Amino acid sequence: MDEITIGYLSWRRHNILEQTLKSHQENGLFNIIPPQNRIIFFQEISEKDKQIADKYELQIRGSKENIGILNAFIRLVENCKTKYFIFCENDFLLMSDDYNLQKSIDDMCRILDCDPYAQVKLSNSKSPGFLYVKGGEEWLKHDQSNYKYKVESLSWIPDPKNFYKNMKTINYNYEWFVFNSGDQNWSNHIYACNTSYLENVILPLLRHNRDNNKDLDIRYQGLEDTLNFTDKIPNLNDNIRELINRHDNRKLYSGGGNFFHNKN
Repeated sequence: MDEITIGYLSWRRHNILEQTLKSHQENGLFNIIPPQNRIIFFQEISEKDKQIADKYELQIRGSKENIGILNAFIRLVENCKTKYFIFCENDFLLMSDDYNLQKSIDDMCRILDCDPYAQVKLSNSKSPGFLYVKGGEEWLKHDQSNYKYKVESLSWIPDPKNFYKNMKTINYNYEWFVFNSGDQNWSNHIYACNTSYLENVILPLLRHNRDNNKDLDIRYQGLEDTLNFTDKIPNLNDNIRELINRHDNRKLYSGGGNFFHNKN
């Protein structure tokens, strides 16, 4: 499908990257996304990085230094020429069970066509792999209506539609849970967006905060902090306020993805 780009971000960990790309190749992703639409950005790029990228027919971008997740993400989106963009760090395996990949991708495109500001989360909602947050029996006993990681919580809640009141879903090939931006912090776990949303809303916010916020952690948390704490963005003007409003009103979708976070 010529309308989808996948942008990989990688820094060292060659064995993990090899596992990831092998799973994407063997389980059909590269039958859907052609070589010209597979881009990888390497932090501190090395000859080993280039060898791996060539093996899997990836378009190579990179820097000799670690320019940080925020700046690398900007570079990846700037190099995207397609309608849809999938962001993938180097440790998200594609699984072969549970969901048919083509049907999942068809659902993803349909969601993005219907909702220009959507973020479609592509991890397996019941078996997402490593998570930075965890629930449990005690967690389930309490009201979690204000919990900020509801997408992740799908993996430990037995019946999300009963646990979260007024939970919305949509059904295409698969059932997808629908969340408001207040239900879920932005995270770098594999997701898809319309490229136009990233270019016209997300990148301007990232650039503005990067250039105006001297306390921003550019290397690690700066991307997520910018998009999760828009009230901390300094030197606002009318344009930035409008972009924040659009971003804060986005919706997130999770349910029919089949990627697994292989954080070793």
